Amino acid sequence: MRRRGVLSGPAGRVPGGGRAGMRLVALAIVGLLTAVGVAMASAPASWVDFALRQLSLDRVRLADASGSLWQGEGRIVLLEGAAGSEVTEGFALPGVLRWELRPLPLVAGLVDAVVSLPGMAQPIRVNGSLGEWRIDGGTLELPSAQLSRLGSPWNTIQPSAALGLRWEALTIRAGVPDGRMTIDLRDVASAMTPVRPLGTYRVDVLAAGGKVDLTLSTLSGALRLQGGGRWDRRTGLRFEAQAQAEGQDRARLQSLLGLIGRRDGDRTVIRIGG
Repeated sequence: MRRRGVLSGPAGRVPGGGRAGMRLVALAIVGLLTAVGVAMASAPASWVDFALRQLSLDRVRLADASGSLWQGEGRIVLLEGAAGSEVTEGFALPGVLRWELRPLPLVAGLVDAVVSLPGMAQPIRVNGSLGEWRIDGGTLELPSAQLSRLGSPWNTIQPSAALGLRWEALTIRAGVPDGRMTIDLRDVASAMTPVRPLGTYRVDVLAAGGKVDLTLSTLSGALRLQGGGRWDRRTGLRFEAQAQAEGQDRARLQSLLGLIGRRDGDRTVIRIGG
């Protein structure tokens, strides 16, 4: 009598059924990869807002985003704190941010992009991972901007200034920067006083080890400011500065000095946080 094996008789149909099943699995995988590819190819620019939101702990957002994840534009908005899912308030940097993102590194969870903003000396490269970005050094010059939407105490004195930024290569990890930056506030003015300009000031920023140290100095002007402070994720910002009016505008600046801090003789002490 002929003995039936696994490759003969009714059992012989199993390998054929197995091959058909494998073909179905392969087709399903190809279909899934195709769907993912199509979805990624048409990914909206708003995904960049999601990445900025996660990386900056809800303090930097992208408004009016258009285009795609790979090539798009929008406005950078700095927020005083978390503002929910919609970008309704905050200080928007003048001009439109534009970017180009390479798709292949993103498959491996890496970021490789070139970004530009009006006022930049040249486009800069951003690379790294989704949780840690490295930004090339660069410069940025911004025209006179209203700073009152940065929150307290800016909303009290309603200042405006032309901004100049210079930075070395920066690393941003979980919303915390690491590197050096210089911020110049030129021809600062306030809606609370007719004295214009109040002065030109410089903020030196040193970020390291999860802490950000700030030093404020006066470059020129009738309103002299000097101080320093620190920001970290646990305690937030703690900053103290002294303000003093000099020159022929000294009398006209007394009301403004009374608004921005606590009077201590001929000086005014300004405290933020702590």
